[in-house]
Amino acid sequence: MESKPDLKLQKQKEFLIKFYYFGVIIGGIILIIKLLGPILTPFLIAFIIAAILNPLIKFCCKTFHLNRALISILFVLAFYAVASFIIILIGTKILILIQGLFTTMPQFFSTYFEPYIKDTFQHFENLFLSLDPNIISALEESSSSLISTLGNFVSKFSTMVVSYVSGFATAIPSIFLKTIITIIVTFFITIDFEKIINFIKRQIPENASESIKESKKYITTTLFKCFLSYLLILTITFTELAIGLTILRIPNSILIALCIAIFDILPVLGTGGIMIPWAIIALLYGNFTVGIGVAVIYIIVTIIRNIIEPKLVGQQVGLHPVVTLISMFIGLHFLGFIGMLGLPITISLLKYLNDEGIVKIFK
Repeated sequence: MESKPDLKLQKQKEFLIKFYYFGVIIGGIILIIKLLGPILTPFLIAFIIAAILNPLIKFCCKTFHLNRALISILFVLAFYAVASFIIILIGTKILILIQGLFTTMPQFFSTYFEPYIKDTFQHFENLFLSLDPNIISALEESSSSLISTLGNFVSKFSTMVVSYVSGFATAIPSIFLKTIITIIVTFFITIDFEKIINFIKRQIPENASESIKESKKYITTTLFKCFLSYLLILTITFTELAIGLTILRIPNSILIALCIAIFDILPVLGTGGIMIPWAIIALLYGNFTVGIGVAVIYIIVTIIRNIIEPKLVGQQVGLHPVVTLISMFIGLHFLGFIGMLGLPITISLLKYLNDEGIVKIFK
């Protein structure tokens, strides 16, 4: 019979082996995504589109007794036609708007902000006229230095943004080539989707097929729940913004609130990408009511978002809010937006499989 120290040592070894095993797997997945992600993206997108279209294609084939290849080609053409129209329409308008905005930013600064800053320093100079001339001289130097610094910053920032937009324009040939590859691959995968899936199923060991089936079912349900959670978060954010901007008597407050709420779903950027510059510009322009009001609304929205997001998403994926928040930050850091959503769902899936006894990871 093993003694307690030996049994404890054996459990520690088993834990370290499992920890190392799963660590290697996770590290390998991250490395593969980092290295092969850009290369395999067209094929992954094509497979996802084929999976989305497959139920409709199967329904049409069974109902109307049509050839699968023909109906697949029609569905793929229709999908890409609609998607291209939407992307081109929205993308062109956004790029033109951004480029035009940042191109005129230096002129906007020199026309509106520079006179305001000069008037502000002139006001301080008038207040301190009775003081030592050295103070007045220091104020004049500070005014000139601040205006020059802000002007250079705005010019550099606007030039940087314009160069990014131009860089995107130069990358269009590469994007176009990947798009063509994606479309071609989509045709082939969609036509033979059932054959591909059946081939993959035949390669999976029988003892692992149940785990994969349960994983697919759980991930599909969880993704739908996460979508509903973020829709609720978007609604709450929109309501907060609409009320706040209406109180501030901002024109078209409802439409602006809706745009900011949609923008808030994007990681990293969020409401701060719009509301912080808005508050700063309003304050510099002398509109302190709007500037302070927008800043207060931004703080309220950010606090509530950071409270409800881990809780709502955590409830849907079955994780504690702290675990959800940690996994979202880690996923965002390593894999961007996909990691922010994917890592919590992956951890939740492992917990679900462990709770159901399909795999044994932890107690």
